Amino acid sequence: RDVVRRVKYIVLDDFHVYSGVFGSHMYYLLRRLRRFTKPLYVATSATVGNPAEFAQALFQSDRVNVVWGPLGRRGRLIQALVRPKFRSKWVEAARLSALCIEQGMKCIVFTDSHKYSELIFRALKMAGRGDRVAVHRAGLDPEERRAVEEAFKRGDVDVVIATPTLELGVDIGDVDVAVLASIPPSYNRYLQRVGRVGRRGQTGYVIQILGNDPISQYYRNYPHEFFSRSPEPLGFERENEDIASLHILAAAADMPLRADELSPFERAVVERLLASGRLRRVGRFLRLTPEGRELLASLSLRGSPHVVKIKTTDGRVIGERELPLALYELHPEAIYMHGGRTYVSKELDLTKRVAVVEPTDAEDLMTQALEDMEPQVVEIYDEGAVEGVPYQFGRLRIKITVYGYALKRFTTEETLGEYSIEPLSYEFETKGAVFYMPYVRFSTNDALDWEARAKGYHAAEHVLISAAEIAIGASKTDLGGISYPDGVIVIYDSHVGGNGTARLLLNNFRRVAEVALKIVKGCDCADGCPKCVYSPYCGNNNKMLSRRNAIRILEAVLRGGGAPVLKEIPRERGIA
Repeated sequence: RDVVRRVKYIVLDDFHVYSGVFGSHMYYLLRRLRRFTKPLYVATSATVGNPAEFAQALFQSDRVNVVWGPLGRRGRLIQALVRPKFRSKWVEAARLSALCIEQGMKCIVFTDSHKYSELIFRALKMAGRGDRVAVHRAGLDPEERRAVEEAFKRGDVDVVIATPTLELGVDIGDVDVAVLASIPPSYNRYLQRVGRVGRRGQTGYVIQILGNDPISQYYRNYPHEFFSRSPEPLGFERENEDIASLHILAAAADMPLRADELSPFERAVVERLLASGRLRRVGRFLRLTPEGRELLASLSLRGSPHVVKIKTTDGRVIGERELPLALYELHPEAIYMHGGRTYVSKELDLTKRVAVVEPTDAEDLMTQALEDMEPQVVEIYDEGAVEGVPYQFGRLRIKITVYGYALKRFTTEETLGEYSIEPLSYEFETKGAVFYMPYVRFSTNDALDWEARAKGYHAAEHVLISAAEIAIGASKTDLGGISYPDGVIVIYDSHVGGNGTARLLLNNFRRVAEVALKIVKGCDCADGCPKCVYSPYCGNNNKMLSRRNAIRILEAVLRGGGAPVLKEIPRERGIA
């Protein structure tokens, strides 16, 4: 405490990393520090689209000065967009990595999913190149990640396949080539990955692979937009109850806490902590209990306390996954990849937060969860209309039930079959928006019209979430959604408690809808394909989708035509 009280400056390098869940943690950490000292903040970044607004929110201060510096880099950079015709982008990434090994060039392959980083590693192993390749991603043991970093610096490894864990802040030495196997979720992230290459002044190469997905299709049709983008605005969720609870407990441990130090939202959180026995009142102060101290031990600034430990059948812990993602990836019979090895999940205990896996030789197989979803509005924060579309934004309770899985061939993504499992449910609260879209009829026959509407609104939900990657810099796992044939679309933060992305989508709804319409209009498929309305996270294996019907719905949205038929989430089953 004495050291903290003497702090005069707090410097935050790579300021752009403090968005989303990590930003929520940093917001509360800085609040706690200000109880001891009133420092001057200095933040640096080249990739924040709204520096003043973002800094004001994070530092809780209107006194923010933005200083702009020169742009430039040391060495020459060659950038290319590549669209393979006869291979998936994952196989193409493996092929380019193998070429780098042959040419003696050090290469990072970036993906935005731990699953696909493992798929690329698997493809390189199948091609006999696995001995010069390593995986670096979240969920691996920290010692395992450090070993990969050191091996890459020493030259023992030529290719590292990484999720955003290697975007910044880690010294890995010279890098000649960056292969981007998936389009970064934001231009900010693209610049960070590009910045890894050619740091010593040598010529650097950045190869962006386009695949058969909506974002790739968009930039194939509008390549000039790919290179003419600007850094996106950043945000975070202040009112994440889980994160606030942990930091309120931590603040009470730092020094006795008074209720008048807290916002109305935080005082409501305190009441729940008092009721659960994790805080107690002592006079005017709030103090930590042994139960609160036990919960506080789960505090991690970079993630969520809602994680599942992954164990092998002999009891060895090999990693962890956050919920609700763990439900999709580690349900019983799910194929799970870790460190280049393939496992099958034997058990997922959501009460104990443990998954048990065992090795398997299913090298060319992968699974995709089949799910039902039930959203419920718990509290409305605000409501109104955007582009004539009524909405409610607030706290939602989401119940996800995985009832089966699709078994697929990983090289072609061909579905080999769908299988049932004992249903497994997980319920959590988050933030999200409920949109009451224009009611569009497609047929005078009620049965045909219901099916057409179900396909259209489901496709519109998919493509709005895809468009959020381009319009607001959302990553593929930041948002989830569900649709109903009567025109209700729910889009929510997929992190427990919220991450601020659904609010960004709401605030930029017109831009998101415009990009979504360009995606579906720019595809030449018959009525829906992976390049326009399919999603790798679809809970019913991309059934009940119509590109043409989505066009009509999105056109109605953008011209402000058509009234909604409902003003609440239907009780019937939606389409996830």
